[in-house]
Amino acid sequence: MRDWKKTFDNLSEDNKDKLAILRVMECSNGVIQYSFRDGDPWALSPEETRKAMQFSMGCIKRMEIPLGETTITFDEDTAAIFREVRELYMSGAKRGNDDDYQEFMKVSIIMMNCLGKERIIRAKEILSNNITEEQFPKDKLQWGVDYMLQYIR
Repeated sequence: MRDWKKTFDNLSEDNKDKLAILRVMECSNGVIQYSFRDGDPWALSPEETRKAMQFSMGCIKRMEIPLGETTITFDEDTAAIFREVRELYMSGAKRGNDDDYQEFMKVSIIMMNCLGKERIIRAKEILSNNITEEQFPKDKLQWGVDYMLQYIR
């Protein structure tokens, strides 16, 4: 079994910054998707929900985040770690494997704590300042931050 705390603690500061940006976007998209599926009164329109999903999933699949004139890329080791976590999510949340879902949640919380509150808040600001409304509803990035901060000790 992988020591996830050690795995995330051992990432470079640069890789932690990049991962925080990806997680803010991913978690914001998750809140957007669940609120839409649940029919919440604050849910975005189908078009806005689709736009957020397309941008987020495209970044996750390519492991690249376009930010204005620059693009964040991930080294192969960090990308492999993220894909391993993502596979736990897919197996657990999408394919119904309860053990993998529990492991994903555990790993996700460890990751959030290793990234830390300040880095997550900074990541949201970086995203907000460097993406367009055509890419992702910037004012909804706070939804992902709020979700993540509830798990940080």
